[in-house]
Amino acid sequence: MEQLLKTKAGIPVYSYPNPHLHSFCLCLYVKAGSMYEKKRENGITHFFEHAVIRNVNRLMDGKLYQTLDKLGLSLNGATYKEFVHFSISGASVHFREAARIFLKLLKPLALSEDEIDTERKRILAEIREYDKKNSLEARTERTVWKGTSLKRSIAGKKKRLKKMGKRELRKFRRTFFDRKNLFFYLTGNCSGEDTSFFIKKLEQQAFFDETEGRQNLAPIPEAFFKRKGGPFLVKGNSTEVSFSFDVDVSRYSGAMLNLFYNMLFTGDYCPFYQELSEKTGYIYSYEDQFERYQNIGSLQLSYEVEADKFYKAFEKTVGIFCRLKKDGGNLEYVRALYLDNGDMALDDAEDFNWNRAYDCHIMNEPYPDIASKKKAYLKVTELDMARMAREIFRPENLTVVVKGKKKKLSRKRINKMIRRLDT
Repeated sequence: MEQLLKTKAGIPVYSYPNPHLHSFCLCLYVKAGSMYEKKRENGITHFFEHAVIRNVNRLMDGKLYQTLDKLGLSLNGATYKEFVHFSISGASVHFREAARIFLKLLKPLALSEDEIDTERKRILAEIREYDKKNSLEARTERTVWKGTSLKRSIAGKKKRLKKMGKRELRKFRRTFFDRKNLFFYLTGNCSGEDTSFFIKKLEQQAFFDETEGRQNLAPIPEAFFKRKGGPFLVKGNSTEVSFSFDVDVSRYSGAMLNLFYNMLFTGDYCPFYQELSEKTGYIYSYEDQFERYQNIGSLQLSYEVEADKFYKAFEKTVGIFCRLKKDGGNLEYVRALYLDNGDMALDDAEDFNWNRAYDCHIMNEPYPDIASKKKAYLKVTELDMARMAREIFRPENLTVVVKGKKKKLSRKRINKMIRRLDT
């Protein structure tokens, strides 16, 4: 059962202990990211995430990584569009040393301009690598989220990043460590004494009151649910395609959304693997993603295919969407993830931490324990899946981006296949 402790300043610390493990995972989640950034500061959240970890090393006189390796600890950070995640994990015997290191993330920046510039260079290299590898993905993002902050990349633009320095990061820190936008989560083997130790140390830290509190509500693009067809064509030597469907997330429970996604894309028996790879060999693999916020989301699929197999694969893809509208699929092949395997989530303190925090405190789903989550997933039916498919798989919800040799791509032929979703 999840436990909630609060510091005297009202900072939430959630805990879901498991004394049967040998490891612990302590995380900090902050509601921040490109979704909340202004255009002129795009990328500052990701930059700050990098800077505070380097700052911990500075505060430890350059011995952070030696200490982590010596104790067998792992310290990581990641920035998403709507939140930032810091984690430290390791053997439970080293929890207190880990907690002391972790809380240094909250300290004021002591970095020199040269150190900040070094971190900036690392991010510029990250941007360069992303631009080379993900042109189709980037084009899809810009098209789906056009006119909103979600269109912007997490890492930001090189030109703006080069203008950000210590002054900007220090100012941003006050917004980042806002008491209303963050919480801690502790999972795995951690004694009550260790938890009390962490709370006591946390109460010595300073936080701010700079915002009214963020609700994970995405800005709605003007074209959402009113798409006017396509496809959008991108010049390229290889042939790739992405499908993105607008979703009104508020209409469905978290259990419905996850089962819908899993039924389409997860496991060896899912329709896309079976129909596009196993049975036909049109593709080897595909990329799938469900970008979700509390109000809206984008259900995405993309793959690379030989040019002469493109139309067959495209038609097969649309056929799967259409079939699900009629029969609702078969939940028998995905429920095990949440029922039979539900308790297995406890076996990985780090993965369990992330999923609990995201489900219950980013998406605000009401699961106080694993048993309640199982009940929610048992209530979902194939009729629910069919209704969702009819509401989601519509041309007015669909954005299609195709990369390839434009002269060999027929918009008319592609649009004709897309219109099958009207039936």
